[in-house]
Parts: sequence; structure tokens; C-alpha cells
Amino acid sequence: MKNTLLAVAAFAACASASAESIILKSPDGRNEITLATEPALTVSVARDGKTLLGPAPVAMTFEGKGVIGGAGLKVIGTRSIPHRATIPTPIYKKACVQDDGAETVVSFKGDWQIHLHARNDGVAYRFATAWKDPQVKVKDEQAPLVFPSRDLTVYAGLAGGHECSWESIYEKTTVGALKDKKAKLVYLPLLVQYPKGPSLCVTESDLLDYPGWNLVAATDGAPRLDANLAKLPDPAKITNNQRQRRVGGRFDYLAATKGTRTYPWRVFLLADTPAKLVESDAVYALATPNKLAGDLSWIKPGKVAWEWWNCWNVFGPDVNFKAGCNTATYKYYIDFAAKTGVEYVIMDEGWSVKLKIMEINPEIDVAELVNYGARRGVGIILWCSWPQLVGRQHEVFQKYAALGVKGFKIDFMDRDDQFVVSFLEQTARIAAEYRLMVDYHGMYKPTGFSRTYPNIINYEGVHGLETAKFHESFNMPANDLKVVFTRMVAGPLDYTPGAMRYRARPLGDDGWKKEFNPDTAKFQPNWNQPDVQGTRVHQMALMTLYEAPLQMLCDSPSQYLANMECFRFMAAVPTTWDETRGLVGDVDRVAAIARRKGDVWYVSAIASWDGAEIEIDTSFLGAGEWEAEIFSDGPNAGNAPSDYRRKVRSVTPGKKLKAVLAPGGGWTARIAHPSSWTDKLQFWK
Repeated sequence: MKNTLLAVAAFAACASASAESIILKSPDGRNEITLATEPALTVSVARDGKTLLGPAPVAMTFEGKGVIGGAGLKVIGTRSIPHRATIPTPIYKKACVQDDGAETVVSFKGDWQIHLHARNDGVAYRFATAWKDPQVKVKDEQAPLVFPSRDLTVYAGLAGGHECSWESIYEKTTVGALKDKKAKLVYLPLLVQYPKGPSLCVTESDLLDYPGWNLVAATDGAPRLDANLAKLPDPAKITNNQRQRRVGGRFDYLAATKGTRTYPWRVFLLADTPAKLVESDAVYALATPNKLAGDLSWIKPGKVAWEWWNCWNVFGPDVNFKAGCNTATYKYYIDFAAKTGVEYVIMDEGWSVKLKIMEINPEIDVAELVNYGARRGVGIILWCSWPQLVGRQHEVFQKYAALGVKGFKIDFMDRDDQFVVSFLEQTARIAAEYRLMVDYHGMYKPTGFSRTYPNIINYEGVHGLETAKFHESFNMPANDLKVVFTRMVAGPLDYTPGAMRYRARPLGDDGWKKEFNPDTAKFQPNWNQPDVQGTRVHQMALMTLYEAPLQMLCDSPSQYLANMECFRFMAAVPTTWDETRGLVGDVDRVAAIARRKGDVWYVSAIASWDGAEIEIDTSFLGAGEWEAEIFSDGPNAGNAPSDYRRKVRSVTPGKKLKAVLAPGGGWTARIAHPSSWTDKLQFWK
């Protein structure tokens, strides 16, 4: 009781109200969200007393019930919800999340509410209704972003419409210039940078049974982005080719849903620097708590040997069979995984008869491979396109769980309307009944879903390395940097790093690299022998830099076996963490992050094509002696990107480590106490 009273008292100190507005502040007093009721219902976001967004009019429209929001409203009550708890997070970038914040529920006549939430890493709001109707139809939601200036710098993901893969390369532009972009839909997360700080990232949390939040530039030229949510598809107008379900028509409403419910949080993450955004926990903390009951020890993160990107290309004196999508090749992948401590092998498209998930390819003995892997401590994950599962989850999951399969990589949703969002929840819940993990590929950004269903082990929604196979990629080192401060802020990502073939920054037309324009230079893809832009150490650094509880290693076992010094390090990097620190953040130039697992720290940095020299402050280390194994770009990595150097050196806590990154380069280190310097793997000796 004493703790509860203290929490309420702390909340009261953070909120104030008048006839026109309710102001809620974060525990540290820096972040502020204001709900004003006059002249209309609006939301504003501020940090350190400076308004960053708003006032923005917010409202929802329901069929037969009209508008909640608008003008002429009267607050009929407020109540506080204390948040003083520690959330254990076994599959996350931290061992636990502090649920420390202030929340107030503002009630209005008509049985609806607005929830306000303020944390030290951001603020949020959401609508809620308390109606007895078993079903209501949401016609529209007004959820704009109102900026103080058209000239603010933003990093935006753009799409042509509501059927997309959320895989465009983020564009650096301004609020005002978004109106002129050919691709009109702005998807989240959206990064906004203000002169002399701070950094703000807009996203959402707790997206359930409702379409995702997307935006479009205001047609009147104002510094505003208006909400543009996908309407519910008409099932009679769906074209289903078993790979994708194309929408030929939609109803005139967003969602048909329960009358009593909360709607998704509109989240505004705030930090002094872009680097500190990666430490934010708001998306996770605001999501619905775990819905899965019982023992969840079967949910095991780890690394995956993946065959699709490298086209099943294994070779060498120990490969005495025709490599391809067949049983012998998969046994080779399993042997490789067992030897190197990789926990899983994925069987991507090809293991079943094309787009017929219940019919197994006769060239592949799935049951034998599952048993073969189990005897060697390697789990099997299967790929499928999502239309093959719609309405058939129990049938499919029961069959393959009985064989011993550990999970499914589910692909090509490419939508975030209510149908898809609800399908993903239903599928995760049913998969858990059969103790199956799911990796959602071909989908939108995370919204805290992994807290609600911990068996959701990863998400795509990123311009990842797979595009090197088929896309004339523009400036991937720049893309990799933007991902750190945009997409990854929302949650883990299935980027699939680990390539072992590389391309340096090309010469300009006149033969001088200084004339090279990275935004227009094309790099021709190679489907069978894919390679990537940037250096080897850049790829190595991504293993730590990118949050991915299920981290797919994209290249061939044969390539890794030929480069064991580097792969040994990559394979030993954990995929979940006890602590995460943002160290250096310049969205256009360089990023550095430190992550801890147990008493071992991993530190990684990547650079744009301009390269970088940075100093890494090691004050995050505890007392005592430390030793670092460091991989850095070699002196010729700018021209020969596979050039690298490995060294081991002592590290004094608080001292700075100098890191020199080549164009498109990287730097990565493992730092541990000498007394506990034990390697996960010994096979390279």
C-alpha cells in the first residue's frame, strides 16, 4: 500500500490541468504531452519546454456514433495509472525494461477516453472506448503530425500505397519537400531532427485488430502530415495466387472491432542525440503484456544458416554431391551449423512443392532432415508465404510441429490493414499452441508485438541485404546507417547480414573518387553469387549493431569456412542482450553501439562511403581489467574491402578507443575480463 501511495504522489507531481488543457510530464520533467480541449481536442509534444509537434487535432469517426474528438468537449473525469515496475524481457535488447512513467486517463461524455503517457524516453497518446456494442465500425482516424517548420529535416520511408513491403531506402528530406515526393505514403518510424537537438522518432505501439498508422503530406502545403490508414479489404475482391493476396477493393471503413477496447498508442520517442534513440524501450513497454501462458523455454533465439541468399552454393573438397535444393545440401548446412555453434538452419522457398505447403518436394526429406538436425543440436525452420496459412494455421502447424520443426518464416504479407494485423496475432497465438516460433518477413515495422507474443522472434520491414541479389542498390552503407536510427528504433529487424563478397566505392566518371555520387551510382546485382557494398568489417559489425533475436547468416558455409577467423567472431555474437548503449550517432556518417551479454561487451560501428574516425568512450565498462579482441578495416580496405586487421589489446575503463573506418567500413570488438575470456567456439583452432 505504501508503494502504491508513493507512485500516485509521484504521478500527481507530473501532471497539471486547467479547464482547457491537461499536461503530463515524464518523471525527469523533460518530456511533456499536452491534451487541449479548447477550441478543439488537440495533442502537443514538447521537450525541455520547447514544442516539437502540435497542437494537432485528434479524433475518431464511427459509423452510427459520429465523432469522438473535435470541438465543444468537456472533461468529465481523470484518473492516474501508476507505472513503477520492472518488466523482464528474456528476448530483447535488454534483460529488463523499467516501466517508469506517468499515465492519465481523460474521460469524456459518451463513454470514451484519451490515455496520455509520459516516460523519460518519450510520450504517447491513445483513444479508448467503453461501449457495450459487440462490434463498431471505425470510419476514420485523425492523427496528424503538425510541425513548427517546413524546413525541419526528416528521414522518411516512402511507399506508393498501402500494399508495400516497407523496404524502401529512407530518404533524407524536409517536412515541406515531402509533398513533392512521387511516392506519397510516409510510413513509420519517421525520424525528425531539430536544430541543435533533440531527435524525435514517431512510431506506434500495441497495434492489435486495427490498421497501421501511415501518413501523407498535407495537400494545403502546411507543415503537417495527415494520417492515412488502410481501409479494410473486401474479401470478395481479393486476388490470391498463394504467394500474395492482392486487394482489388476495400470497404469504406478502417476496422470492424469491439465496442470496448483501447486503440494503438501514437508514440513519440525523444532523445538528445540520435544515438540515444536506440536505447528507447517505450514501444516494448507500452505493448500489451505477454498473452502466452505456461513454460516458454521452448522459445530460443539464435543464429540461422540460411541458403536462399547464397543459392545453396556450397563447394570444396568435402562437397561430394550436386549442391542445390536437396537433402544432401541441407545435411551439409546442418553439419556446418553443428560445427560452428549456429542454432538453426532455415529451409526457405523450395522445400515444399511450389506454394503448396502440405506437399513436400520429393528432392527433400524434411522428416529426415529434422531428425538429422536434432541429433546434432540444430533446429529446422521452414519458410512459407502467408496465403498458404490463411484459415489453415492449425492444419499446417500441427503437421510440421509433429515432425519436430522449430518455427516458420512467414512471408509476403505486404500490408498493414486490419485483416493482416489480426492474421498476424491469430497466427502467433496458434503457433504458440504447437510450440512454434515465427519470423514475420515481408511485413511492417514492429509495434511491441514480441512482448505480447514472445514467440514472434523477428520481423523484416527493412531494406535488407537480400536486395543485393535483385536490386540496383543505391548507397547501401548510407541505408545501413539510416536503419539504425529509424527502423531499428521500433524493434528487431531481419536484415540478414554476414556477406563475404564485397565491392568498394567505385570511381567517378573522371576516375577520381571525390567525384563519386553515391546516390546515383548503380551496383549491378548478381543472383547466384551475390556481393555487397562496403567492407568485410562493416558486415561483421552488423551482427552486433542490428537487433535480431533470430539472426540469419546470409552467406554460404563454404565462404565462411574459408574465412574462419572472421566467422568465428560473427558466430559467437549473441542475439539477445542484457544491456544496450548508444555511443555515437550521426545519421549520415557513422553509428556506434555497445551491447552487453553477461559480463561480455560487444561494440560495433559502421560508416558511410565517406569513412570516419571516431573515439569510443569505454566508461560503460565496470571496474577491473579488460581485454578487447578488435576487428578493424585494413589500410587498403577502401580499395580491397575484404582487407581487415585483428588484434587483442588491454582496455582501461573510461579510456577512449580510436576507431578508423574505411569508406563503407566498420569496426567491431569483443571486450571481456581476461579471467573470463572463454570463447563459445573452438573449431577454428
